[in-house]
Amino acid sequence: MKQITNRLITASLVLFAILVCVVSCDDMNDIQSKYADKDERVYLGKVDSIKSIAGFGRAMITWYVTADPKIEQTIIYWNQREDSIVRDLNRTGPGVQKDSIIIENLPEGSTLFEFRNVNSRGESSLFTSAAVTAWGGDFALGLRARRLTSTVFDYTNSEFLIGISPTVQGDSVVYSQIVYTDNVEGTEKSLRIDREVNDTVLTGFSDGAEFRFRNVFFLPEGMDTVYGNYQTIKAPTAVFDNGKKITFPGNPNSRYSQHTGTSFYEWNLAGDLIRYELNESGSFVQSESYPGLIPRTTYREFFFYDDDKFIGLGTNHQLFMFQIELDELVFVKASSTAGNNFGSGFNMSQFMPGRGFFYAIQATGAMNAWFANNNAAFANPNNIAVDTDFLYDPFTMYNYSYILAVDEEGNLWSIPISTTGAYRGLNKIGSGWDRFEKLIAVGSKLLAVDSNGDFYEFDFNATDYFWVLD
Repeated sequence: MKQITNRLITASLVLFAILVCVVSCDDMNDIQSKYADKDERVYLGKVDSIKSIAGFGRAMITWYVTADPKIEQTIIYWNQREDSIVRDLNRTGPGVQKDSIIIENLPEGSTLFEFRNVNSRGESSLFTSAAVTAWGGDFALGLRARRLTSTVFDYTNSEFLIGISPTVQGDSVVYSQIVYTDNVEGTEKSLRIDREVNDTVLTGFSDGAEFRFRNVFFLPEGMDTVYGNYQTIKAPTAVFDNGKKITFPGNPNSRYSQHTGTSFYEWNLAGDLIRYELNESGSFVQSESYPGLIPRTTYREFFFYDDDKFIGLGTNHQLFMFQIELDELVFVKASSTAGNNFGSGFNMSQFMPGRGFFYAIQATGAMNAWFANNNAAFANPNNIAVDTDFLYDPFTMYNYSYILAVDEEGNLWSIPISTTGAYRGLNKIGSGWDRFEKLIAVGSKLLAVDSNGDFYEFDFNATDYFWVLD
């Protein structure tokens, strides 16, 4: 009985295996018959080794086409395949072949290109992609360039004298270019300033006119000349203004320093410290007075500095920082300073206060910038040379952004400065200013004191006007 049962089980397993095999074979036949009528997909050889050379608003692209004889064309796509160009393949021999093309009118920066080989039978390759760079005016901003160092407008002779920084070894400047209109001839002129030339004169230049300046570069790794963006410079417009004579109680021989945009301090010969405010009527009125607070026998220089701090220079050439508390002058001392002073040996002949720094000027014209923190501690670095020939008098700091200074011929100069006190140019903005012996800047106003001790007020602008005084 046991043997009969075993035989039945064995037979059942064999029958099940046969049924599974039959079903599997039927499924396989169905799959094979489904794809039996379809052709095998054939891919052409794809583009290889894409390289590019940047140009100005364009790029040269090179690539290699495989030896696949069925390749007839290469299609190049960019701008998310909105733009394309077809390159016919003209074989010059068997094997791998190099091809190239220049794509024009590309935006500045990086553009993704996709390459695909095709033929007339509808066969194609897989895509090959590469990023390609084109240069433009913004790219030139990052290159080491020449800059304008001075723009001296000669109102009398209708000339603009332009100074340009020298080229340096390793820069890519080929030349610089100035474009302007000669108002005498009525024609536009384009001047090429070669690398070895550091200045030029624009003739026939009227007040208020403009010129454009740019640098032109050529980089060894590129294929094109790179043109920088134009910088537009406008000559000041002539203004004939002798200032408005005002009634002011201050002394012409006092030391003045700006406090805010509407107030300034006077340190007079009696050692009094007086603050003046600009009222709604446009007049300066006394708002504070500290009689005899800073005696002239003890200090030879005193000016407002920053925040609520003042700097005083003793007759012994020691430097002090102060603040006023309860109508008294209090020393500000850094924790590491033993005495009241935070500097010594300051025997310079003249000082010009800024904000966060001040200039010390030697009688020889040597001018250095000193940076003092508001806790009477010097910053580092310090005592930075700014000029070796600052021979101007009078002078003042205007809006903490410009030095206004008068030369010995009476010309007024505007010298833009950086936050580190460095010069950023030299601009002639006036004539006839030798009639004044002192300049005082207060916000957008400029006060000037003549040899008679009279005060004149100007609603001033340090960039747009050429101030002609009779």
